[in-house]
Amino acid sequence: MRILVTNDDGIFAAGIAELALALKRCGHELFIGAPAENQSCVSHGLTLSRPLYAKAEELPGLAGIPTYAITGTPADCVRLSIGNLGADPEVIISGINQAPNLGTDALYSGTVSAAMEGAMLGIPSIAVSKDTFDTEFMDEAAEFFADMLPKLMEFFGPAESILSVNIPSKKRSEYRGVRVARTGLQSYMLAYAEVPDPDGRIGYHMQSVKLTECAEDDDTDEKMMRDGFVVVTPLTYDITEYRRMERAKELFETDL
Repeated sequence: MRILVTNDDGIFAAGIAELALALKRCGHELFIGAPAENQSCVSHGLTLSRPLYAKAEELPGLAGIPTYAITGTPADCVRLSIGNLGADPEVIISGINQAPNLGTDALYSGTVSAAMEGAMLGIPSIAVSKDTFDTEFMDEAAEFFADMLPKLMEFFGPAESILSVNIPSKKRSEYRGVRVARTGLQSYMLAYAEVPDPDGRIGYHMQSVKLTECAEDDDTDEKMMRDGFVVVTPLTYDITEYRRMERAKELFETDL
C-alpha cells in the first residue's frame, strides 16, 4: 500500500522511525512528512500566520523514501504532504506516539488529529501510540502494528471514521490480546506550577498530575490498556451529540 507516515513527536522521534522501518519490511510504499520539531498536544491546529517550510531529510535505514521535516503542526504535515509535496496515500498512519492517547487525551493529541485530518480528506487513517513516554519495546510495537495493518484496513468504509490504536509498553509476547473499547474521561490537576524566570517573571508550567483513575469494572480504553491489551477505538470527526439532539430541538427550534 501507499502510506503517508506522520506523527506529532517530530521527524527524528524513535516512534516514526521504527514504524516506517516495520512498514518498509512489509513491502509498503512510504512517504514520510512529519513536524520538524515536537508538536505534542497541539491538537488539530493549522498554521495560518506564517509560511510553512519543508526540508528533505533521510532517516537511518530509510534511504530513498521521500522524507520531509515540515515547520508546522501534524495536521499541516498531512495537508502539505498531499497538497504540495507529492504524497498520494491509500492510508495515513500517525505515530508511533511516545505516550498513550487514551480517553479525552485524544482531544489534545496531534497524533490523533493528523489521522483525523486524513479522514476529513477522505483517506483511511490510523493513529498509533505506545503506553509509556520511553522508547523501550518501540520496535516490538511497530512490528505488531505492521502485522495488524491488513486487518485494520478491513474496518474502513465511511471516511469520517479513524482508528486509534494504543499498544502496551512491554514485550510483544506479553500482550494479552486485542480489545475494542470506548474512550473515557482523563482529568488533570488544574493548577499550574509557578516557575520564576531569571529576569524575575513568574512562568507557569502545566503539572501532568492525573486526577481520574479507572475502576475495576470499567470498559474504557484505559482499563483495557492497564490490563495488558492492545486497544482499538473507532473515532470520528462528527462531534455532534446525537443523544441530546431531540432535547435541543424541543428547547430551541422555532419558526420566526
